[in-house]
Amino acid sequence: MVENDLARTGIAGLDEIFLGGIPRANMILVQGCAGSGKTLLGMEFIYRGIVEHSQNGIIVVFETSPDKVVRDAAQFGWDFEELERQNKLRIVFTSPEVLDAELRSPDSLLLEMATEIGAGRIFIDGIGLLRPPIVTGNDAANGPVNYRERLHHLLEAMRRENLTTMFSHEFGERLDAVSTLEVATFLSDTVIELGHDRRTRVAHRSVEIIKSRGQRYVAGKHTLQMISGKGLEIFRRVQAPDLHPPDEPTSITKSSVMGVPALDELIGGGFFDGSTTMVVGISGVGKTVLATQILLESARCGKRVLLVSLDEHPAQIIRNAGTLGLDLKAQMDAGMIHIFYDSPQELEIDAHFASIVRTIQQFDIQRLVIDGVTSYSTALEDQRTYRDFFHALVAYTKAHLMTTVFNYENPELFGVSCYMPEFPVNSIVDNIILLSLVELGSTLHRTIAVVKARGCKHQFDTREFTIGSGGIALIPVDKGANQAALSIESYSSILSRAPTRMSPRRGNGAAIPPITPAG
Repeated sequence: MVENDLARTGIAGLDEIFLGGIPRANMILVQGCAGSGKTLLGMEFIYRGIVEHSQNGIIVVFETSPDKVVRDAAQFGWDFEELERQNKLRIVFTSPEVLDAELRSPDSLLLEMATEIGAGRIFIDGIGLLRPPIVTGNDAANGPVNYRERLHHLLEAMRRENLTTMFSHEFGERLDAVSTLEVATFLSDTVIELGHDRRTRVAHRSVEIIKSRGQRYVAGKHTLQMISGKGLEIFRRVQAPDLHPPDEPTSITKSSVMGVPALDELIGGGFFDGSTTMVVGISGVGKTVLATQILLESARCGKRVLLVSLDEHPAQIIRNAGTLGLDLKAQMDAGMIHIFYDSPQELEIDAHFASIVRTIQQFDIQRLVIDGVTSYSTALEDQRTYRDFFHALVAYTKAHLMTTVFNYENPELFGVSCYMPEFPVNSIVDNIILLSLVELGSTLHRTIAVVKARGCKHQFDTREFTIGSGGIALIPVDKGANQAALSIESYSSILSRAPTRMSPRRGNGAAIPPITPAG
């Protein structure tokens, strides 16, 4: 559809799921339960039309006084009183019967008012109240028919005046309410349903486009938030497929991600630009330290990088890095490193994903680190949503050729029986790095192994590393004949639950008898 044929609502996120806006001739029904935000959406539809699209508007209410409308609008920074003084807005308090009679009259005062202020939009709150009184007996069938006629007459009057019309209808269990909603849904061109439900003890608001004649749109339930001082904001559901997916670019350029030559050699020369990497390990093994080195190496190479965390506040991340001599603050002040923290409590994943994308676009981020993928599984009650978020993030970063690293906390302590998250990602990520703790004697040793490096000739060695000033450093391999008793190279089956010390060679090449397993 041509963009000029679309009316933009101006409500944050709503036009995006309508793929640009709503066809101008469409009659828009907003339906939902009490408290779902129907009136607020209609009010903002009128407000945005006035201040952003030079379309003056009228709000018609049956049960709420104009004073309350003005009061409620002020909570979101909308000065309806000033708009009325400027002759750009009219708030009409009337009854359904008077409105019906007005629209049937050849000299309707409401339509004259619309002409007087040059109105382009109108919102009628509570269209279900237009239904006639309930009748019984032989005339019972006349109720819905009369309502249909009333509503049809109202819609035709709005069309004649070229008014972009939005009206609301509340869900109800009474038979007459169900009947009128069915009629309104059938006669409307566009139907928007607002939901307000609970997920365990958490309240969740949603928006779903039920139908919209003459256009494509993003189907499914999207997240709705009411933001004080701003208004409504709608976040596209993360699992919604892109209706116009871009061609996925591919790079043959490799670059160091951690700035440690020995680690780059272990990986096979660094990571391809645009690749995705999963770093797996238990708590305390060094995943966040590795992530910090990635941030600093990216900044050193002139690449802006974003760290996303649900676990630690930025101040704590900066402090902990400083204890290892890793200065994040200087690069943050220079605009090369950005940290985005979001609380895992009542996490709205659609809004969270949108915030990540917005930050990436705002600061032209080229590398991304997600520190604590496991926290998403505990913050989200639905495993499907957790998986969809991961898929959506991988798809977005690959489409924009962003090198991305995910840190995942593995519950395994000694020995590895499973190193993947609760859903399989082996085929999704390009690289898998395994960080482990190994017990040799009475001492814990940190080890690193590259399990997978797509398109790279990586090493299959398990190497020991330390964490100290400057971050992670690999311990050089001792190729001598007499290996130290507790050197990592002296053992086989490092990733198993029982590493076994290998028999060293005598000076004449003869093997010393096998040594019993350590620890």
